[in-house]
Amino acid sequence: MKIIFKLILPLILATGFVSPSYPASTGIGGNSEWGNPSDGVQLSLSTSDPNASELQVAFRNVGNRDVMLNLGGMMANGKVQLPQGISIEFTDGQGKVRLFKFADKKHSSVGGRLDDYIVPLRVDSMYTLSVTLDQFWCPETNEFKIPLTAGKNHLTAQFRGTGAHFINLDTPGIRLMNFWLGNVESNTVTIER
Repeated sequence: MKIIFKLILPLILATGFVSPSYPASTGIGGNSEWGNPSDGVQLSLSTSDPNASELQVAFRNVGNRDVMLNLGGMMANGKVQLPQGISIEFTDGQGKVRLFKFADKKHSSVGGRLDDYIVPLRVDSMYTLSVTLDQFWCPETNEFKIPLTAGKNHLTAQFRGTGAHFINLDTPGIRLMNFWLGNVESNTVTIER
């Protein structure tokens, strides 16, 4: 069997039947732009839609240890996931800067159990989620959507890692998990209108 494997392996490699490996710098949707790493975690913001109606936020572990990210909260035993730990610094076409926080208006009230939105992030792994501009609001100006204006609009995602917030009777050990507790910022996406 070892002889057959030694004979076949060079043939497999020569004919390209082995799937190619891609460098870790290749990002979501071909986007290779990432913000600077912070304690082993990087953040990327991208959109494939020219109207930027949908954005992709990706987390990548470039460190040397596995971590847990607490992205926010979950309702209905995980059926509704709310990444409230993500915010977007928005500079509109006139240069006005403001911070928009995730706040999905469809789920503005809670009538039951809340759990932490915990994502394990192994070394050399990524986690990507989609968000829309109308899922953010600015507490300072009371705007309930990121309003793209004429000119160049700049968006930069931000994330602040925290420990567990929702310690339920059946999950007391959750506070002992290896949560990532840093602050990280993505690359800046420019959308021209």
